[in-house]
Amino acid sequence: MCLKKLKLLCAFLSVLLVLLTGILVFLVVNREGDSADIFKYYEKSSFREYTLDEKTLNFIGRSAVLNGEVILSASGSGAEFICEGDYAEITLAPENSYTSYSHSPRIALYADGNLVAMETVTEEKTYRINTRYSGTVITLLKLSEAMHSSVKLTKLASYGIKDVTPTEERELKIEFIGDSVTCGYGIDAGAYGGFSTATENFMKSYAYLTAERLGADFSAVCYSGYGVLTGYTENGSINDKIVMNEYDKACHLTGQEDPLWDFSRVKNDLVVINLGTNDASYCSGSAYGRQRFTDAYVQMLITVREKNPDAYILCILGDMNNSLFSSVEAAVSLYREQTSDSRAEAFTVDFKMGENDIVIDGHPGALSNACAADTLTQKIASLINSGYIER
Repeated sequence: MCLKKLKLLCAFLSVLLVLLTGILVFLVVNREGDSADIFKYYEKSSFREYTLDEKTLNFIGRSAVLNGEVILSASGSGAEFICEGDYAEITLAPENSYTSYSHSPRIALYADGNLVAMETVTEEKTYRINTRYSGTVITLLKLSEAMHSSVKLTKLASYGIKDVTPTEERELKIEFIGDSVTCGYGIDAGAYGGFSTATENFMKSYAYLTAERLGADFSAVCYSGYGVLTGYTENGSINDKIVMNEYDKACHLTGQEDPLWDFSRVKNDLVVINLGTNDASYCSGSAYGRQRFTDAYVQMLITVREKNPDAYILCILGDMNNSLFSSVEAAVSLYREQTSDSRAEAFTVDFKMGENDIVIDGHPGALSNACAADTLTQKIASLINSGYIER
């Protein structure tokens, strides 16, 4: 009796094996894609590392490749690529001495728009991102500003049968020049606390939101406390925190000379300047101060035009402190008169901070920035529709 049952069990298992083999063959034969044979796929798969350049990465914003590593300083700088393997690995490290929590680079890492990591980088760390055979878009963005917080992309690797490839560039390209408002200062902190790169989030700033709504590539040159004539001051004296002093730089290094930005790398269609909030701490109280600000603003426009010969220049100011907006308008008018350049204008952007959120040190929060992005997006769209900005 036991022998008979054993024979029946063996017969059943034989039939089951045939069925399973048939199903596997069917799946292999009918699998779509270049690697139809699942066994050949795994035979060809391999772990490989890549050179960090334009052949593997679509660079976002300003960056510099030094000694085979990508240095990211500016708000919103980063890189993007497509991985068609099983997983991708990237290794990040703070640039030299940036290791304290309050002054460490903050990054965000996404896979097909899904958040993988958002954190400050205080030591070297490798991130493994699970991908899929059909291709996954991996996006790395620096959320904190250039001051105190450069980060290095030191390694890119993947496991699969195809090399990683850069994503395509977008047609419209916008550069934002600004101060802490453009940086997304304190936007993840709420109303209490002090400055920390750990609570900055460029992705919630009006600049990033505007670029995304317009489907544009972007870059940002922004520094907290900086201005046109002077940075923020409480003692009535001018300080040297001037954005234009940093405008030529690709990134910031510790104890080394900062590499220069190659303006020929990107042809900006639009430059948005949001400066004057910090200057108001010195300039708004006197006619003399306002005139000095106006003169400095004209010189800034001349520099921006020199570096961006084909871009439309939009000079904005929001309601954190817009007491110098009339001086911005005066500077734009004077610039147009002196240079015969009509492709520049002043425009008020309404954050509606009286109705929306306010975070640390009186800065606009996420809702206020979204409101400003609505206004700015509509303005830029009208410039595009009117032919002032070509796409």
